[in-house]
Amino acid sequence: MNPLDMRQIAFLGLGAMGLPMARNLVRAGFKLHVTVHRDPGPADELRKLGAEVHDSPAGAIAAAGAIISILPEDRQMLQVLLADEVLAEVREGQLLLEMTSGSPGAMKEVAEAYAAKQAHVLDAPVSGGTIGAEKGTLTVMAGGSDVALEMAQPILEAMAQTVHRIGAIGAGKAVKAINQMLAAVHMLAASEAIALSERLGVNLDALQKVIGSSSGGSWMFANKAQAIAERNFQPGFKLNLMKKDIGIALQEGKGQPLPVASQAFQLYEMAAKENGELDFAAVSRVIRE
Repeated sequence: MNPLDMRQIAFLGLGAMGLPMARNLVRAGFKLHVTVHRDPGPADELRKLGAEVHDSPAGAIAAAGAIISILPEDRQMLQVLLADEVLAEVREGQLLLEMTSGSPGAMKEVAEAYAAKQAHVLDAPVSGGTIGAEKGTLTVMAGGSDVALEMAQPILEAMAQTVHRIGAIGAGKAVKAINQMLAAVHMLAASEAIALSERLGVNLDALQKVIGSSSGGSWMFANKAQAIAERNFQPGFKLNLMKKDIGIALQEGKGQPLPVASQAFQLYEMAAKENGELDFAAVSRVIRE
């Protein structure tokens, strides 16, 4: 096997987003190299689809030309990608697609370490939620060189519908933080709209049709109104992770007044005390219950 074969991918992070993204790569003909973190279920599922399961992230990286990481937050991203045994396996010409919703600073730290090994890096967080991950219709916010983006294009096409070139390393993470800040606020607005519609006796289907073609429409209302109304908070993108992402936006914007995002963060903090492991639509509980 050519160690720099870009169809051989080490995929690190098989959570609610990562697992369906990995499935789409397998369906597109890529050979995945994965490892077990806590739950063996996702790795076992991918093994049945043809993936190779390794004892460690370092083992997966040693067998691959490309690396994809989509981890919960900065801490795991730095622990996994900058571990001595992992860096020892990173080779000249390898490609890292770093898709974690993390901070620009952590992304730059990882990129610097991989550049020292003469690997290519693309800062490539995604948007579209678990629905987009399953359907392969994600939006990618790509920061990095033209070379890295060109190398990554065939891989991204298996997982995403839209790829936006944002700028340099760190720009992808910055735009993702802004996107998450907006998504968090829109979720709260959608929750208030559902609460008011219930008080006024408005039919939800009719409301969605009207709002969907009106100025008050949003992706969040279109895709999450039913879940809010039905109190269906089966974990997709977890509330704890959304709280973390708003925190990144606030930290990056330190010194810049962000009153709406600051208020949203307080409400997510309140909701996370009992609902942190549920879908982030559960933030509606602070409004409707």
